[in-house]
Amino acid sequence: MNTLTRLTAALVAVNPNIVGVSGTGPADAGYTWAVGYAPSGGEITAVNAALAAFDWSAGAQTTWENLQDRAGAIVALGLTDREHKLLRAAFDVTRDEVNVLRAWLAAFKTEVAAATTLADLKTRVATLPATPARTLAQLKTAITNRVNDGTVDT
Repeated sequence: MNTLTRLTAALVAVNPNIVGVSGTGPADAGYTWAVGYAPSGGEITAVNAALAAFDWSAGAQTTWENLQDRAGAIVALGLTDREHKLLRAAFDVTRDEVNVLRAWLAAFKTEVAAATTLADLKTRVATLPATPARTLAQLKTAITNRVNDGTVDT
């Protein structure tokens, strides 16, 4: 995105009748701007004020771009094309794996609290389910299954 896109958004915010903006830099630096809109006194004044107050700094541009990207990321949460299904499936499988670990930790805490001796603790912990490392092949299979079962379609 560029500064012109951000400037157009700022001017449209004060006058939704704007149909185009063109120019190359700050008006106070000698640049000329053309703004196409349905003219009326109050709207022209508001647009001119917005143009005069526009922050041309690189920092303002970066901040605006980050806000646009964040808004786009929120929109992407609802997209259902193949790439987003893949991402949703990967995140869903990851969530399941994290929940397995959380359940194991909760069970571990329960066994520690119930143990009366070190030997009793060892026996109790030994009965907890194993949590083996996952291979890449297992991960790919889990993601494929998640895509195929349709749970990430919406």
